[in-house]
Amino acid sequence: MSRWWVWAVGAMFQAALVLPLVAATPARSHKSTATPASSATRDTAATPAKTAPAVFATAQVTAEIRASLLKDYQISVTVMPHKGDAWTRLAKRVTADADNWEELARINDADDTLRTDRPVRVPFALLRPELQRQVMTALFPADRLTDRGWTHVIVGTGVEGESLWNIAEWLTGDGAKFSIIRKANQNQGLSTHKGDTILVPKILLTAAFGGGGAEGRNEPTVSQARKPADDSTQRTPAHADVPEAAVEAPAGGQPSLTYDREAAEPYAVYRLRKGEALYSSVAVRFTGRVYAKDVGDVVERIVAVNKIEDVARIRAGFAVKIPMDLLLPEYRPPGDPMRVEHEAAKRESSKMAVRVEARNLAGVRVILDAGHGGRDVGTTHQGVWESSYVYDVMCRLKRILEKRSAATVLATTMSKAGGYLVADSDVPVGRTDHIVLTTPMYSLDDPVVGVNLRWYLANSIFHRAIRDGVPKEKVLFISIHADSIHPSLRGAMAYIPGERYVRGSFTKSGDVYLARAEVRESPVINHSKYESLTAEGLSRDLAESVIDAFTSAGLKAHPYDPIREYVVRDGREWVPAVIRYNMVPTRLLLEVCNLGNEKDLALMRTKKYRQRVAQAIYDGIVSFYADREPPMPAGVVARAAK
Repeated sequence: MSRWWVWAVGAMFQAALVLPLVAATPARSHKSTATPASSATRDTAATPAKTAPAVFATAQVTAEIRASLLKDYQISVTVMPHKGDAWTRLAKRVTADADNWEELARINDADDTLRTDRPVRVPFALLRPELQRQVMTALFPADRLTDRGWTHVIVGTGVEGESLWNIAEWLTGDGAKFSIIRKANQNQGLSTHKGDTILVPKILLTAAFGGGGAEGRNEPTVSQARKPADDSTQRTPAHADVPEAAVEAPAGGQPSLTYDREAAEPYAVYRLRKGEALYSSVAVRFTGRVYAKDVGDVVERIVAVNKIEDVARIRAGFAVKIPMDLLLPEYRPPGDPMRVEHEAAKRESSKMAVRVEARNLAGVRVILDAGHGGRDVGTTHQGVWESSYVYDVMCRLKRILEKRSAATVLATTMSKAGGYLVADSDVPVGRTDHIVLTTPMYSLDDPVVGVNLRWYLANSIFHRAIRDGVPKEKVLFISIHADSIHPSLRGAMAYIPGERYVRGSFTKSGDVYLARAEVRESPVINHSKYESLTAEGLSRDLAESVIDAFTSAGLKAHPYDPIREYVVRDGREWVPAVIRYNMVPTRLLLEVCNLGNEKDLALMRTKKYRQRVAQAIYDGIVSFYADREPPMPAGVVARAAK
């Protein structure tokens, strides 16, 4: 593999240290937690509190607009409304499109009434062209427009300065154009440093920065961005020049590590193979980090430990030192307590995972859950709401199960207006009227309450099945989501309840919970070690069946460890609440794709892809129960797909 591919992958990982503000969402609700029974009076979420990002520079752009360059290379823009302002007036004034008011309200977690006593966050990409230029020149006063294009002078806030991806995103509207910018700057590596001058060719620039192309003259608004191109299933994604193979695990089995446990800071050593990049082959693979900021933090630390001057020019065979405390348990040295515990739990849970056969899924009860919903739309990218698209996948899976199997299918949520109707459209209706099907039902207004009521509901369904004589192994729970992780990563990931994260007793308190019959039925849940090990084993088997079905169907799965026992984010490890407190032994949270990746995003926008995803999940369930169905006649398959 050529060095260019190494550069390209490095850029993709470096670049996504900044995700567009338009994609920023509150902490994901499925990662909230319940309170331990010993402290049931506290009603908090386990998602770690977010600290305000560090600011590198701030500028007052106009009397009402303030911009900041954050140390993680996001551009933050706030607008102070005028007295008597309305959302539509503000949107028209700062984005040139009044229809953008709904997106602005959502980003600011606000209702239809604009509060004029507090600043409003506006994504840089939504600003009117002239305001984009004013923001850039205010934050980067050394920048200039020349006859050849826009010259950007790197300001730098850390080991590396703002990436070529950042620059491409700001000035061209498309971060994937970093490769063209790199070619126009022959002596510039992908690692930028303070004082470097980057030329962005004029032909690439948007109208805001002196470009004259059609793209520059017609910047899409949010409302326009929600309309996919008619040929979205055929067009080549913007960053197709970055090879997927560059982030695939190399052939030859498990990578070889050596260790120095006696060093002042113990570390492992991995020798880079030809074509491997520090980001993917080390940071993602060995530390389990997948979120852009986490990957960046790990790389920055590895760069410092190894005294690497340019991450894009590391030679093959370079011995990379990886601090031991960053390693996943399975990559720690033999005899390491964390590795011993991990391997023991895996062996024990595997022994306890006693699967049963269910021909045509007879007697099986499948509980389906679509992530987020209601006012919580999940992650968003280019107008794609996670909640709407995964709800469509869930409805398609529900239809397949009901048409093709003898399983009993139940869902945790429903759209009040749309029900479970599968629309014959690439773009599902962006509904915010979802309810949790508890007794009484709960309108999904508070995402934390909503996610907790889902697992209470799942527990109630499970207990009812046991009372009806259904073997516990014939009940399964799948929560369907779409991730927003590093843009170089593609495909499905499955999270299962790791045994050491789900032990103990838990409950929720408060009127909103106790008003529901499902909570009163069993307010406190208890996970014994036996139950936790059984759940880990059964859930891993189901996850393996589903991931295998994805790859067999030609759908992407995460290149490293697609089945995980916990989430790693912001230096913490936890299991998403919807499966942590769930009593169904066989359960998983499935991220069907990465909406932060352009290829996955383009596919998710098509009904054909969502149908294939639903079919793959169904095939995985069938495989889990060892029910190998013969191929169905083409006519039957066609009817099932409608």
